This record gives sequence, structure tokens and C-alpha cells, in this order.
Amino acid sequence: METEDAESQWSTELNPILSDLQHHHKAKRRKALEKYLQIVFESDKVENKNVLEKILESSIKLLVTCMNDESEMNRLNATKIILKFIHYQIVNEKQLISIIPVVHHRLATVPVVEESEEVRLLMVNIINDLTSQFKAKLIPYMNDIVNILKETVIDSSPEVRKAACECVSNYAESTKDRFFMQSESLAKPLLKALRHQRFRNRIACIRAIGDILLYGDNTPIQKVSSPLAQCALDLPQVRLALVTVGGDLATNMGDRYSYWHRILPILLIGLRDDDADVKQKAKELWAEVGAKYEQENMDQLKEEIDFDVPVENYPPEEERPGVGCRILVQKSLVHILPGLLADLDDWQEGPRLQAARLLTTLVLAADRGATQYAEKILVGLHLAAGDKEPKVVKEVLECSRYLGHFIEPATYLPLVLPRLESGNYGEKSLAVLSALVSGTQSTAIQPHLLTILKAVSSEEVAYVSKADHQDALLQLIHVLLEKCNPEECVFEMFRILLFIASSSGESDIVDSALRQLGILAQKAGHENLKELFCKHTQATLQTFLPSASSWKEYNPHFLMFVGLLELAGEALGHDLQDLVSVLSTCVGNKQDPFVVLRCLSHLRSLLAKEDQPLASGGHLDKYLPIIVSECIAVFLPWSAGRTAETLRTAAVTCLAAACHLTLSQPHQMSQEVKKCLTIIPALIEDDAEDTRLFSCEVIMWTVTNYPQLIDSDVFHILADKLVKRFDDVCQNVRLRAAKVLSVMFTRLPENYDPQISSPRLLELYETAVIFLDDPDMKLQDAVLDALSKMGSVCPDLLIKTLEVGAPKYRNSHHCYQLINSLKDMKLSTGT
Repeated sequence: METEDAESQWSTELNPILSDLQHHHKAKRRKALEKYLQIVFESDKVENKNVLEKILESSIKLLVTCMNDESEMNRLNATKIILKFIHYQIVNEKQLISIIPVVHHRLATVPVVEESEEVRLLMVNIINDLTSQFKAKLIPYMNDIVNILKETVIDSSPEVRKAACECVSNYAESTKDRFFMQSESLAKPLLKALRHQRFRNRIACIRAIGDILLYGDNTPIQKVSSPLAQCALDLPQVRLALVTVGGDLATNMGDRYSYWHRILPILLIGLRDDDADVKQKAKELWAEVGAKYEQENMDQLKEEIDFDVPVENYPPEEERPGVGCRILVQKSLVHILPGLLADLDDWQEGPRLQAARLLTTLVLAADRGATQYAEKILVGLHLAAGDKEPKVVKEVLECSRYLGHFIEPATYLPLVLPRLESGNYGEKSLAVLSALVSGTQSTAIQPHLLTILKAVSSEEVAYVSKADHQDALLQLIHVLLEKCNPEECVFEMFRILLFIASSSGESDIVDSALRQLGILAQKAGHENLKELFCKHTQATLQTFLPSASSWKEYNPHFLMFVGLLELAGEALGHDLQDLVSVLSTCVGNKQDPFVVLRCLSHLRSLLAKEDQPLASGGHLDKYLPIIVSECIAVFLPWSAGRTAETLRTAAVTCLAAACHLTLSQPHQMSQEVKKCLTIIPALIEDDAEDTRLFSCEVIMWTVTNYPQLIDSDVFHILADKLVKRFDDVCQNVRLRAAKVLSVMFTRLPENYDPQISSPRLLELYETAVIFLDDPDMKLQDAVLDALSKMGSVCPDLLIKTLEVGAPKYRNSHHCYQLINSLKDMKLSTGT
């Protein structure tokens, strides 16, 4: 009775409203819809399901008509009313035929009829709610609903897109028995939706793609797997959704056994993710996938599971996956690798990094099964080892190290060593080889050490001056020294490290090479680096002899020779014969001015050192004359040109350093100095300041160490040249000439007769006295000191000269000071 009263009451209230819903004026229809909402859903009628069913049954056609109304507000209100009826589960199966077609018309017509984003969102929600309520009963409407979803997942409104993707997931699960008939048609629009700028939309889209594969036809995985994998570059929330979908597909997708190579990358990419949550989720799902695979294939895998032997050399920082995981990867690698290796050469950094990470994961999971794919994997690693992005290179080297844990050197060395000589890209192969060796056990790599060093010490590999190449080579040597006993190939390592230390322009690389030389010395049983050089300097010098005559500036052997001159120290003194042979060949032949100049510069440094490293072997007396004769004297004579001038300077500095040395048996050396002494007068007047300065030094040390070479004639020739240097443009030369004169006149030649030499002395005195009046105060003092020594030879002659000239000078006090000094000297000596 109450129901009849209620129906009578709402009939009375709604009849006018329903009549207005058909009014031609849209304002009337709008007010009618508003009243409808108020009367039906804002009163106690909402509690009476029977009443609501009657109301909907009587008004459904009118409401659906209003969903096509020309007024947006009317369509909005009508859609809200229908949605509320669905929420209260009032809509029955028969009424679907009224609702779904109108939604299809508004949303699935191309172009889309419905202009309002809000209305489109409500209509998508209608489909979603109907799906949740009726599930498989919506199968007859599949064509319409799928068409609706195809358009709405690429809607211009982000909210509509998101709701549509969620509706796809809901509908796929609800109609899974027949969804495969239409699922493939949703793949293309969903892939478009996958590029939306809002990450929540992308998450919903990833889930929708996963659901159409899970509940529908799984062949679209061939189209969607690659775009899905690209989402591994997205935000952590998106990557988490991707990994979750990948795990779901790997566990539950039908016919997944045919598509492991498509599914596994989506899941495995998360195992090396930067985000801890993504990484942990991927790890959990991967373990579940492997366990389920083992369970499903227990008969085939029983023996492998029962006799699973741990890898002795497994990377300690990694956890070994189960048998199921390893078998899955081993079976899928052949299909995954081609695409993966192509991604390693992608033009964007992100895909290259993800490909490198995935390859690392696959190598770890494949375990010893990676051996059969070693060649393909190494091709990819060599390709990416030279990447311009450090993150990619780091991942590649990590992958190479893991590979070294599973593959024997006998397998990977024939694949890597031939690549070392690949021109400008050898450093990539060196880096990969270094990483492989670092992952290999010491006992496994030791038997192959000589093979590796033979390949590495070839000129095409060892003698490359590029910083990256040398850095990679140093890293390889470092790893080999850590892993192996270098006893059988110390010389090869020594030469490689010597070249790097000699040729690199990077201080860090030079320091690293010297450190490695120190480690090599210890490993070879030497107490220090000096012993290492003593052991191998002679053999190294002997290898230089065949090519020394043709050395150019950047010849590897020349650079190593210069390195020996800088670093070998006392070892050179023990191998003077070979050192002199090399010097005579490369310097004496005058092949390349730069080579000659560098050799002379280093030779001068060695001769000038206080500890006299060249004398350490006790043979310097024998070989120094040869050095002077064949390497120094040949560049002293004058010839035109700036290059010749530079070489003259270098030669005379070497000669000065050689004359400075005190030898136990100087006879042979004195003969060479005597020959050079004939050229010195000309060198004192050379255009180069340093040549003039060091010519003075040669005279100084000749007078000191080889006085027997200075007779009266030579003495006056040299003195005359020195006095004339008082007028030199360079102050250092003037002062040095005065100093040398002072020393000369205290060491007069044997049997020197002042009376016979008085004309020449007078000339010297008259020239020198002039400079007592020089504007340079330092020179005045130097000349005064020199004249005091010169005057001691023939005081009367100098006094007479001074007395004549003193009145003419501004600084006559110097003259009178010197006169008084000479007179006092005469009185004290009684002359």
C-alpha cells in the first residue's frame, strides 16, 4: 500500500517534469532536469529502490534523449542523473541498449560529437561503472564500448584519458572470456596515450596495456614491448608501474612462453633502477617469476635444480638468481640481444644507458650460460665502451667485469685481443679487457698473462699518445699487477709504463705510470725503482739502436729514450756504452734538430747534477770524451740560421757542464777540450747571449781543470775576447767575463813571461781600464777586482796606464784606489 502511495506521489510530481523534458525550449528542459535531480535524489525516494526503478523505467528514454541535447548544461545534468542511477544499481540489463548507443554516438563518432570535457568524463565513468556492475553481460556491446575507449584514451582532456585507460583495464578483466576479439584494436591508441605529459596518465595507460595483453589477445606485445621499455626512462612512479605490469605478464599472461624475450626486459630493467622501491619490487617479482617457471617445468628442470653448483667466482656484491630465472634468460638471450645491441648505439643517452643496464642484468642472470653469446655481447660492449656519457661507460665496464666472472679467458681473449689494434678506438678494447680481467680469478688469468702482454706491448697498442688510450692501458696494467705475478713479462710492462711516463702531457697519467713502475719493481722482487731501471735500462737502450738514426720529434723510441734520460738516474752510468751509442747515433747524425736539442738539454742536466749519475758505473772517464767529440763538438762551429744558433747554445752548455767534471784520468778528455778550445773565441762573440755566457764558463772550467791546455798565446787570445765582453749588451755576460778574467790571472800558464807579453798586457790593461768609468756600478766593481788580479802580473805597466788615464775619468777614485793597491802590493812583495 505504501509503495502504491509513493508511486502515485512521484507520478504526480514528475509528470510535469517529464513533460517539460520534451519542451522545445532548452531553458525549460534545463529547469526540468534540475527539478528531476532534486525530487529524485535529494528526497527519501533514494532509499526506495523499487520507486527508483519505476522512475528510471518511465524516464529513461527522455533522459537518454537529453544526453544528446543541444545545450551542454542539459547534457551534463542528464548524464549526471544516469550516472547516479548506475551508482544506486538501479539500471538493469534491458536499459543498457538505451544508454550505451547514445554514449557511443557522443564519444565514438569521428570527429567526436561531444564538445564538453566534463560531459565526456561523466560518460566514460558511465561505461566504467556499467562495466563494474554488469561485467560479462556487456560482451554484446563490446564493439561499441571498444570504439568508445579507442577514442577516449586519446582524448584531449587528461582526465578523460586517465578515466578511459582505467576503464580499459576494468573492461578487459570483466570480459576476459571474449575480450581477445577486440583487444588488439586498443593497442595503437593506447600507445599514443603512453606519451601523455601527465605521469598519472602514463601509469594508467601502462596498466591498461598490461591488461589488454593479460586478458585479451597477446600478439600486440610485439608492437607495445618496445614503447613500454622506453618508459624505463620515466619517473620512479611510472617505472614502478612498468615493473609491476612486467611481473604480472611474466607470471600470468597466456602463451607467455612464446614471448619471454618481449616480457623479460620490461621486468628486468628494474633490477638496476636508481630508485630503491622500483629495484626491490623488480627483485621480488623476478624471484616469483623464476619460482613459478620452475614449478611449471619441474620435470624438465629437476636435474638442474638438484645439481645446481654454485659459481666459485660469483660477484660477491650480487645475489645469484634461482635456476628458473637463469634458464629463462639463457633461452631468451638469442632473441633479446639484437635489439638490445642496437639500442646501445641509439642517438639519445637515456636509451643507451637503459640498454647497458639491461645487458648487465642479463649477463648476471645468464650466469655461465652467457658463454655461448660471448661474441655478440662483446661486440655490444666494445661499441658502448667509447660512449661520450660516463654513466653508460661505467655500466658497460661493470657488465664486462661480470662477464669476466662467468667466461674463461680462453674464450674471451681471442675475441678481444685482435680488437686492441683498431686504430683510434683501441682504448675501448683496452677498457673492456681490463674489466674482463678484473672479474677473472687470478689462477685463471695467470697462464694467459704472456699472451695478453704480447698483444698489448705491440707498437700499435703500447705506443699511442692519446690520453684516453694511455689511461685505459694503465688501468689494464694495474689490474694485471693486482691479479698476476709479472715475473715472466716484467720487461714488457716496464717498456709500456716507461713510454706512458715519457710521452704523456697529463700529470695525472705520468704520476700513475710512475706508481705502476714502483708496484712493478716490488712485484719483480726489487727493493726500489732504481733497481728496476738498473735491471732493464741496458736492454731498453739496445732496442733503440736500430732506429736511432731516423728518430723524429714524436717517435715512440725517442720519447722513451728521453724518459730514460729523465728517470733512469744511476742506471745510465752502469750502461754508458749503450747510452753513448744511442746518443752518438741520434745526435751525431744531425737528423732532426728537435731530437738533437732535447738530447743535449737532458745530457747537460745529467752532467750538471751534483750526484753525477753518469759516473755511477766508473766509466765516465772513458766515455765522456766520446760524448764531447761525437755529440757536442760537432755543433760548436758557426753556421747560419736560428736553429743552428739554438743548437750551438745547447752544445756549449753541455761542454761547460762536461768541463766542470773532475775526472780521475783526464788525459783523453783534455784532448777533446783542446779541440773545442779553438772554437771558443768565436763563441764568445756569438749572437746568442747564452752561448756567450756559457763560453765564459767553458774558459773558467778549462783554466780550473785543464790548465795545461792554456799556453801564453791561448791565454791572451781568450783574455782579449773576455775584455771585449765588458762592452756586451748583457750585464750577466759582462760580469761573468770579469770574473773569468780574475780567475785566469790567478792561474797563469806555465813559464809565462810578463816581459815578453807586455805589449799584449798593455793592450788588455788599456781596454779594461776604460770600464772603470762604466755607468754600471756592478761592472765597475767587477772590473776593479779583475784589474787588481791582472795588475799583479805586471804592476808597473798597469800603474802607468792608470796614471795616464785617471784624470780623464769621472770615477777617477777607482783609478787611484787601484794604483795605491798595486803600489802596496809591490812594497809587500819587494818588487
